[in-house]
Amino acid sequence: MVMILVIVAVLVVIVLLTLKFVTGKRGGSYDDEGDDEHPIIHMSGIYSIVRKSPRESLAARRPTEAGIKAFLEGAGEDVNGKPLNDFGRAALLKHWKVQMEANLREIETGDKSGVIFYYYDFPLPCPVCADFINKGNFVTREEIYKHPEIIPPFHLGCTCSLTAHRSGGEDTLRETVLVGMVPFFVCDASPALPEWTNIVSLPASAEAKS
Repeated sequence: MVMILVIVAVLVVIVLLTLKFVTGKRGGSYDDEGDDEHPIIHMSGIYSIVRKSPRESLAARRPTEAGIKAFLEGAGEDVNGKPLNDFGRAALLKHWKVQMEANLREIETGDKSGVIFYYYDFPLPCPVCADFINKGNFVTREEIYKHPEIIPPFHLGCTCSLTAHRSGGEDTLRETVLVGMVPFFVCDASPALPEWTNIVSLPASAEAKS
């Protein structure tokens, strides 16, 4: 009788340990910083797609609003020698904030639908970015996670935008790029980017909106 009780107790312990091990494996696939609803590592494949918003990481790499305002107050002209006035300075600061929010929202929205990569677009030509980025250069979501500084705007008055490329949109994609999609990163080397202190005055229409 005692032997039977011992055997039953051993079996119960084995079952409990097995259940704990299986449960632990199922629950351990998420990062401590994430939650069940929005895991940081969302999917695996050709790229390891990261689903954590880059807001905080980007903010740590960009000047503060106070820093930008102070810099603009001491700037007398843009890269083309065009004089700056108070109205133009205020428009540049607001444009910086609006463009950054728009690009961050593009990424956050893309994360919800599993976008793998994004390409750079220029609704208006940018004389500063032209030396660094071509229309149609693309980056992966993982590259954005590792290098949040590649999110526009890159400088004051920057017109570059980051656009999600969604599957099934090849025709639309061809219409938005000049020579097809080309990787922005070469051999995983961090590409050169413009200094944020480069100032390009906004067109009168953009200033009015700002």
